[in-house]
Amino acid sequence: MKDRPEFSRPLAVRRIGVNGTEITVEATEAECRAVAARLKLPRIDMLRCRYHLRDQKRGVVEAQGALAARFMQTCVVSLETFEDMIAGSFVVRFVPAEHFVESDLPDMDAADEIPYDGQEIDLGEAVVEQFALDLDPYPHAPDIDLPPGLVRDEDDAEEPVALDKSEQRPHPFAALSRWNGGKA
Repeated sequence: MKDRPEFSRPLAVRRIGVNGTEITVEATEAECRAVAARLKLPRIDMLRCRYHLRDQKRGVVEAQGALAARFMQTCVVSLETFEDMIAGSFVVRFVPAEHFVESDLPDMDAADEIPYDGQEIDLGEAVVEQFALDLDPYPHAPDIDLPPGLVRDEDDAEEPVALDKSEQRPHPFAALSRWNGGKA
């Protein structure tokens, strides 16, 4: 018997039907605790996803998901926990393992593909994987002042950091100009 993930909601592909189907999956308290331990989060209070599934023939299923989660994270600056929320949408394609082809150069605009064996797809595990992708790798509490010059997101990366004139940085090679080659 194959081990099931912490939050597993298998669905037989044959149940999707020609017009597609809507389904909502939600983690129980015990599943939230197990997923929190897996993702190294202090706590998950709610993890839910509403799916619209469409059969695309030959066992391929397109899943449009609307994910919502409420959880606790640890601030990387203060090391205190704080409450956070995620709400967003995503699209994945479940592909039978025998038809799944992994590319060296993935198409960044294409929907992610999840291979599956047998006749069932696991909607719960897909939620956990998407949730993990959506988590901030360096979470910080909303009321924390971040160090100057820290790039928080792509928008910040576009804007150059303005330095105060009194904070002149030394030239990166200034120390080398004082070096005498190890001669006394």
